[in-house]
Amino acid sequence: MPSERPERTGSAGSREQTVTRREVLGTLAAVGSLSVAGCSSIPGLGGRRPVWRRDIDGAFMAGPPAVTDELVLAGMQDKALYGLRREDGSTAVRFETGGPIETRPVAPPSGGPYHVHSTDGDLYAVDSSGDELWRDEGTAHRARLVRTESLVAELDFAGPENTLTGYDPQTGDRRFQRAVSSYSLDGVADDSVVVRVPVSETESRVVSLSPADGSVRWRTESQPRHPAVVADSRLAVAVWDGTLVAYEPSNGSVRWRTSVSSPGRTMVLGSQLYLSHDRPDGHAELLAFDRKTGEKRWANPVGYQIRSVEATDDAVFVGSRVDDPDGGILGRVDCFGLDGTRRWQTVTGLPSLDSLAVTGSRVVAGWDRGFEVLSRESGQTRWSYEPDSHSRLSLRVEPSSVFVSYVDDGAVARFPLE
Repeated sequence: MPSERPERTGSAGSREQTVTRREVLGTLAAVGSLSVAGCSSIPGLGGRRPVWRRDIDGAFMAGPPAVTDELVLAGMQDKALYGLRREDGSTAVRFETGGPIETRPVAPPSGGPYHVHSTDGDLYAVDSSGDELWRDEGTAHRARLVRTESLVAELDFAGPENTLTGYDPQTGDRRFQRAVSSYSLDGVADDSVVVRVPVSETESRVVSLSPADGSVRWRTESQPRHPAVVADSRLAVAVWDGTLVAYEPSNGSVRWRTSVSSPGRTMVLGSQLYLSHDRPDGHAELLAFDRKTGEKRWANPVGYQIRSVEATDDAVFVGSRVDDPDGGILGRVDCFGLDGTRRWQTVTGLPSLDSLAVTGSRVVAGWDRGFEVLSRESGQTRWSYEPDSHSRLSLRVEPSSVFVSYVDDGAVARFPLE
């Protein structure tokens, strides 16, 4: 979507089976047979067709979509940013840049401006009428963007060190620019920017920057290796060589420390702190920690590789991989209550699982060439989709719709969730 292709780490017999053949076949029987070449959906599930699909002439590839209250924004291989009306896919905005657009635009819910990074290396701000508001010339062919109410942050992968730049969304004024060792933007919030900063080739520290000017609000001591970091407006957490350390976002004081063996790479802040954990037997499990004290609340096994964790106010959803006893890989989704009770577990018909999105009544599980829609309450599969063209897909899930970019086709579509 696009994402890395599934990789096997060994044969199915080399790892303790997460599900039995009976369980897998029973699940597949419940959802119907997987589609064959040329089919667009799993037939037993009332497979959906898009409400609309818009193929862009001359655009052979499409970037990931962003969604506002009125538009679906997607960059194309024809070097243009398109704003398509949500209801019918007609063009409301078209803005040309100097190169193909491969990354996801960012925008506020309404009114603009829209921000997009082009492979010409530049960052563009486009107003709601489709005119250029400002432009910042850069060098990155690939970059990631995130937008808060008062900040646009760009993570540039072009140089020997990753560079994080903060902009005023309206004027384009550069508020700060810093070398960072982060590969994601999980610590950017309205009132703080928490990132990992290199000290040497083997050491780094966690730094909190002011979104207004990039000044350092607080920093940790340097530590060996490069920690995983996640933050929101109420807490910042880093994993330092087997120790979870929670910091007060306003001043960097340590709230608590908790030891954890073999922490994974996935960490999510929700009602609790969730951390993936790699077990010696090859399975993975999800650990839940109290945000205020760091006390471990529970640990639950899932598949052998956690790919996505989505937290809500009353539950947490985990996407992982399991071995198909008949060969290959299947995606699995687990739902746990805040007390660790497993509410349901579903082995999907997807040959992998790369993303999860949760709405009011649905869970959307995706891999890079299809997606499956589950009931949030029971985990039962409602319907599934994969394109006739076998194009890679990139999704943006809203409460009533799934918006899809067909990466290899240069097209965008909208699917109803209900």
